[in-house]
Amino acid sequence: MDWEAVCCRCGRCCYEKIDFEGQIYYTDIPCQFLDPASNLCQVYAERDIRRPGCVRLCPENVAKGFLPADCPYVVGLDNYPAPIMPDADEP
Repeated sequence: MDWEAVCCRCGRCCYEKIDFEGQIYYTDIPCQFLDPASNLCQVYAERDIRRPGCVRLCPENVAKGFLPADCPYVVGLDNYPAPIMPDADEP
């Protein structure tokens, strides 16, 4: 499998997340390096150096539950602990 080809370039993984008591919650705050027009990282090749909290995707990291439930990387994973997304209707 070509790992990079799985990505649908939605950019949602590049939003800040909060871990509260083992449950991951997404915020509506994007990484400073996410280009909102293209949903691509502007420093992709050195993302984990330029932003130390950035996690490179690999099967072990994907299983930790910080990608949206409909992300192509996690579709089909049994018991995937998807993060809670912010409610678009809240202010």
